[in-house]
This record gives sequence, structure tokens and C-alpha cells, in this order.
Amino acid sequence: MVFFDQPNQLAMRKLTTLLILSVTFTSSLFAQLGNDVIYRFDGEPLACSVSSISRDEIRYKEASASSQNRESSLEKDRALLIFRENGDFLLPYGNNSVWVSGANARIHKIITKDHSIYPALFLEIEGNTIHYQDYTNKTNQEVSTDDVLIVIRKDGSHQLFAPTTQVVEALATLSQNMEAYTSSKGVHAEEVPEVNLVELTADEEAHFIEIAETKAGDFGRYLGIICDPRDTPEDKLYSVNAAVKLFISDSAKIEVSSTKSERKKYFTVRDYLERLRILPYDRVDITWMQANMVCGLRPGLDGKYYGVIAAQQLFKGYLDNKVVYQDVTEKDVEVVLTRYEVFDEGEKQQKWDVFLSNIGVQQTRDK
Repeated sequence: MVFFDQPNQLAMRKLTTLLILSVTFTSSLFAQLGNDVIYRFDGEPLACSVSSISRDEIRYKEASASSQNRESSLEKDRALLIFRENGDFLLPYGNNSVWVSGANARIHKIITKDHSIYPALFLEIEGNTIHYQDYTNKTNQEVSTDDVLIVIRKDGSHQLFAPTTQVVEALATLSQNMEAYTSSKGVHAEEVPEVNLVELTADEEAHFIEIAETKAGDFGRYLGIICDPRDTPEDKLYSVNAAVKLFISDSAKIEVSSTKSERKKYFTVRDYLERLRILPYDRVDITWMQANMVCGLRPGLDGKYYGVIAAQQLFKGYLDNKVVYQDVTEKDVEVVLTRYEVFDEGEKQQKWDVFLSNIGVQQTRDK
């Protein structure tokens, strides 16, 4: 096993026994806000807050209301896998087990039964199919949940699609390098033609980053107009159309979250903007703050350049002139720099422009 410095025979025997006997798994989403999860050898997953782990026992407080915040203990060799709410995980058997950082703040991770890690910028699960955008080659992909062991989302939550023992075996193999990603090349991949990459100078990259940050700020301002009851229907319609034009495609997806629900939803850009106009509030204030590029533009296989802007969104919903709901959401906005052709006095020229793409949620919290 790669998870230990020097695995002893007892630990190996325990793992073998677990792999043979344990068949329990769940496809529920765990590690939600405030919850760690202990997957026990002989029972259901336990949502809790882990207090400490010693050589022989795990001390924790159950998340259920009936527990009355009492601390309990579990023999360490009865635990098969522990996930913290931030996505870190621990295989607790053996004396040298250590916490491994499982989540990445910028991407979702899909771990398959062949022990591959597929990185996803955007991910949505519909029935038995996982739809995602591959981080490496920017193609839209899909994979059957029958081929998946676990999904670790960028917010730290995770979802099992196979027996816990199979997940443990994969995590033990992959734990030394959870950033060793595999580029998707499945039959569902969109064909990406080979394109000669045009190198950007440092000044050009800085210029396009400035444009991208400006467009992200413009998007935030359009949201404010769409939600403001003082603006006219004509201004709102203009803002919807202008906001859509900021995106590489009107099929780009926007992830939506709430502090009142653990479920996240996804809408196309136009659907998202239209829904803002019918929210169940007398008035809505949306403010975007600190929209800044968090990494440089990087080339894709399709000849385009890609980057990510981090932004904060402050949302306030009013009824009878009182704030009845508010939150602050950390958002990731994908940015695409692409070439296009124009004709100037009969001559074909290539120019660049920057567009926004999928918008994901990193974290939503009460203000």
C-alpha cells in the first residue's frame, strides 16, 4: 500500500478483510457544511465532527440533533474511511495513516474504477450520467456512474457510486498524488481539431486579463440592473441581452447555490438571467466585488487561451423593505480568449477577444 511509510502485516490483513467483507455503499452526497463523515466497517456512514484520532480510537460528535452534541468514540479499526468536510480524507487502518488533501478549490475530481482522476471545471449529475467539462482539453464529456467510484467536488463534498471498499482501494493507490489527472478521451468527447497556437507576449496577456476583469465587472453591473425594480422593462431586457453577449456561448452554465439548501442548480446564461426577474422578492440587490484573475491565461488544445476569475457576489432579497435573505457567494468565472477573422479593406485579419464562460460556486455563506 502506498498510504503508509512501512505498512505492517496486521494492517494489510485488516484491509484485505475489509475488501472482502464490506459491500455497503451510498450514492448520497456527504461532507456537507459542518459535517465530517466516518465510513464504518459494519454500518452506515456517520455524519459527525471528528474531534481527535489516536492510535486506537476516533472521538467525534454526531451531527444529528438527537445526539445533543455529546462526544462519542469509535474503535479505530472499525473505521474504513474518514472524510473531512473540506475534502481531506484518511484511511485510518495502520499506525502511519495521514490526512490527504482530496479536494481542489478550482476543479471537481471524478475518480473512476480504473483508478483514473478526471478533472472537471463544471459538473452535473443527471440520473446515471455525469456530464462535465474536462479541465485539460476543455471538451464536454459524460461518463456513466457505473464506471465511477467517487466524485470529490471543489467545495469539499463528495459522493460515492461504488462500495466503500472499492473507493478505499482507489484512494490508497492515488493518495500520493491526487493531482495526477487523466485527460478525457472517451467516445463522448467533442472532436477538437489541432490548431497552431499563437504565443502571447507578456503585454498582450496583461491586456487581455484586464479586459476579462472588466467584462466580469460588467456582468455584475448588468445583474444589478436586471434585479432593480426602479429600472424599466426596456433597460432590463437590454441588460439581459448585453450580459449574454459577454459569454462565449449562450449555452454556458451558471451554478446557483443557497445557504438554505445543500443542493446546487445549473442554468444556461439566459435562463439564469430570466429567472432573476421572477425571484420571490419585492426587491433584489446583487453586487459583484473583487473580480480578479487568479491565474495567468493558459493555452488549450483548441488554440484558445483559458483563465479563471475569482469574484464575490453579495445577494440581498427584500420583502416589505426588509432583508429576508442574504448571502455572500465565492464564484469562479471561466474566461476564454479566442481568435476571430475580420476583413479590413478586403484583407483577412485575425483578432482576439475575451469572453466569459461557465460560472461555478466555490462557497456560499451567510453575510
